[in-house]
Amino acid sequence: MSDFIVNSFQLPNSVVDELLADLTGAELKCYLLVVRKTKGWNKEIDSISIGQFMEVTGLSNRSVITACESLVEMGLLERSGGERKLNTYSVKSFEISQTGEKSSSDETGENFSQTGEKSSSDLVKKVHTQNNNKNTIQNTSKKNTKKSVLELLADFGITGQLADDFMIHRKACKAPITGTALKGFQREADKAGIPLAEAITISIERNWRGFKSEWDWRGGGVIHRQPQKMTFTEKNAQPWNREEDWEGVF
Repeated sequence: MSDFIVNSFQLPNSVVDELLADLTGAELKCYLLVVRKTKGWNKEIDSISIGQFMEVTGLSNRSVITACESLVEMGLLERSGGERKLNTYSVKSFEISQTGEKSSSDETGENFSQTGEKSSSDLVKKVHTQNNNKNTIQNTSKKNTKKSVLELLADFGITGQLADDFMIHRKACKAPITGTALKGFQREADKAGIPLAEAITISIERNWRGFKSEWDWRGGGVIHRQPQKMTFTEKNAQPWNREEDWEGVF
């Protein structure tokens, strides 16, 4: 057995060998802090506030909470309520076999490694399952979001390739596709006397974030019409004896 490093604490081998790839940076930071404050001081449990987690790990409040929740769900940590509304944390220990023999078992039939460390296969499977479930939920959420946008576009008659192109275009413009936005397109398309699909096609082709009927959509530019002031010669040519003669002068 190798000598212990001075001023150090131990970690279960399986956490590094089998679970490291599955832990996020935030989860690993929080796990190490709990191990340090418990096993590092020869204690089974310790009260750790969110503020302490944040100070030591440099994580945000939300990141700490999320990471600790995941570690508890994985079975790497145990948590319970403590004094002054502080949570107490403890590291789930890996039992040691009596003989340390390869593939030995206790009364429950649980297997042990050559070093006597309890096999963590069940824990590893649990972590993998949890991560797979997390990814499935995230992917499903993305699919559902995309589906809802496609359904919204379909309600306005925008389907197929045009719908896909419009989604890509709006994402590039950092503009979400909402019912309000589509109603705006529809209103301006009606003013221009063209179908909504044509207005959307024009906005994509010309890289416009939106569509306005007064824009030069037949040509290619955008016209912002403003009142033109009269020139000095035009002013002198005016009779100035009627009220309408003064319109547009100032």
